[in-house]
Amino acid sequence: MTEKDRVFAESFSQIKAFEFDQKVVSVFPDMIKRSVPGYDTILKGIAMLAMKHVKPNSNVYDLGSSLGAVSLTIDQAIGAQGVDIHAIDNSPAMVKQLKASLNDVELNNNLDVHEVDVSGYTFNDASMAVSNFTLQFMPVRQRKQVCAEVYQGLNPGGVFVLSEKVRSSATLIDYYHGYKKINGYSDMEIAQKRQALEDSLLPDNLEHWLLRLEAVGFKQIEVWFRAFNFISLAAVK
Repeated sequence: MTEKDRVFAESFSQIKAFEFDQKVVSVFPDMIKRSVPGYDTILKGIAMLAMKHVKPNSNVYDLGSSLGAVSLTIDQAIGAQGVDIHAIDNSPAMVKQLKASLNDVELNNNLDVHEVDVSGYTFNDASMAVSNFTLQFMPVRQRKQVCAEVYQGLNPGGVFVLSEKVRSSATLIDYYHGYKKINGYSDMEIAQKRQALEDSLLPDNLEHWLLRLEAVGFKQIEVWFRAFNFISLAAVK
């Protein structure tokens, strides 16, 4: 049973930078569903895009796989196609939990878990790559290069799904905080988590992401999902 996210439920005299440690891993499914508006819809959209773009005997890459929700969604959506799904994450706690959970899952395709940083990773023979709220945690200067590496590793017709929290107006952010309150987070939890994320989650605006994807070679880019300051893009090679 998933634990309820109470990571920021007590008052801290000093807020440390947010990290994907064991404390976060233990509540992560609850945290992301209560914090990311439309998360289940995004997963269903990724499944739909996988059914359209993933080709038999190709590679699929899940950048920042956390506990494998994207990888498992794709595996279930496409059925047995001889695909190699690569779940990539640099959090030892996330990787350990994902590997343990796979012992209880019957897969349709091969799923390999890699404990490595996405930056500098080599992609090849890919029909799909997904970065679901991952690049926002990387230094801004590295983001274009990762997008370029993904583009180079995609086969023609392959898709890159990029989900991000983006910079937006103070009004929209206020609406989003109201959404979190509806989902049971207190004002203190919202404020403390926001402070913890200040130095680790550095959002770009949507226009920067569109320009970045165009600059590395993508010609067909669609904003297929948006809720508050959360977006998801589908870029086809």
